[in-house]
Amino acid sequence: MVDENIGKKWGDTTFGGFKYPTGRDVGWKTGARWLEGKRKDDGAEGLWRIGDKLYDLSKWIRNHPGGSEWLTLTEGTDITEAFEAHHITLLAEKLLPNFYIRDAVTPRSSPLTFKPDGFYRKFKGRVREALKDVDIHTSARSTNFIADFLFIVTLALCVKAAIAPSWLMIVASGIFLTWTAIVGHNFLHQRDTFRMYYMDLSLMSSREWRIMHILSHHLYTNTIIDLEITIHEPIFYLLPRKDKSLITRYFSWIYFPLVYCIIYFLHAIRRVYSIFWEFGGPELRDAVPLLIPTLMCLVAPPSSALVTYLKIIVVASFHFGVAGLHAAHQHPEIYHDGDVRRKDMDFGLAQVDTVRDRLEIEASTFLVLTNFGSHTLHHLLPTIDHTYLHLCQPAFEQTCKEFGVSTETWPIWKMWWGFFKQLENIQPNKIESTR
Repeated sequence: MVDENIGKKWGDTTFGGFKYPTGRDVGWKTGARWLEGKRKDDGAEGLWRIGDKLYDLSKWIRNHPGGSEWLTLTEGTDITEAFEAHHITLLAEKLLPNFYIRDAVTPRSSPLTFKPDGFYRKFKGRVREALKDVDIHTSARSTNFIADFLFIVTLALCVKAAIAPSWLMIVASGIFLTWTAIVGHNFLHQRDTFRMYYMDLSLMSSREWRIMHILSHHLYTNTIIDLEITIHEPIFYLLPRKDKSLITRYFSWIYFPLVYCIIYFLHAIRRVYSIFWEFGGPELRDAVPLLIPTLMCLVAPPSSALVTYLKIIVVASFHFGVAGLHAAHQHPEIYHDGDVRRKDMDFGLAQVDTVRDRLEIEASTFLVLTNFGSHTLHHLLPTIDHTYLHLCQPAFEQTCKEFGVSTETWPIWKMWWGFFKQLENIQPNKIESTR
């Protein structure tokens, strides 16, 4: 199932059994192009593939409890991992036979498994029991309060910065803007809600993020199918490939601050391109990024307000780069495609091998919500509100103990330096992961 040219391109790498994805090496990567590649690779025949069966969910789109976008985006692809990770209860599994069409004729392009006695299925069963008294389909009131508070404060700070520009106000505005966007990411994983559009305030696209972050990164973390890995190339090469240049290996220490400062601008360019050349036009959420600069222009001369706004975006973008790229996945001791993978290809084990939690961030719900905290549990249970994840910790520890998996957390500094060590790394790990 591995492309015969992989060895020629990347050297002695294994790619964990994934089919080499169509469009992997194109220069301009977008969520829509990633989905286009999956439609060619997944053998779904224009339907929705789960395991080795094909389903027609077209009549369910309007009734889908999570919102229609999840099904419209994934039509024609293999959604096995998404189906398993996004449905904690057994209701969806019971409804699925009603939409069965026929068996698939080609093997799955992903080697990940969901065996009844495997890590992930056992863990989910324990989670259902742990969350039996919680409405897992809605966000917690405390999460909503924090998100709305950050949104209001961000608007107020940006308006204040427009009226009386100072670097203190600009930096505060940028930090709160990114905090608001990151909290919006919590809602992006769940059923449609207006709070998921808090992410759009930052110029990033909630629609693009549902593809790039949720359907790609969350399900195929640190693999060649992970768009959050490949989209940074050639600026950052995060997989252990032998053809990394000396510039990307060693000079990233010098140019990374500049890259972080323009992340939001690069997302804005990609957003505009996708709106008009891939998605067929704008949606209402595409007006959300205009809210802050419009308010600033109403209280100050437009030229001055826009200059201040651009400074806020630079600060916010830098903060997002620091919070996001160093959050949980990049360190030579963490599994990356090309390293030796476990013999057990269980989805849950694949997730825990690619994530580490930061000790200091787990200290409070606010830090968890604004800094991509509780990252391991979030990858295992992406639709569960971050505020409820601590309820699942005993189930996680019990399952990890049963399967011999470490639950060690790392200090922030180790994850920070690990990012640069991974950029330098060209040697795949030869030892099977034990977390």
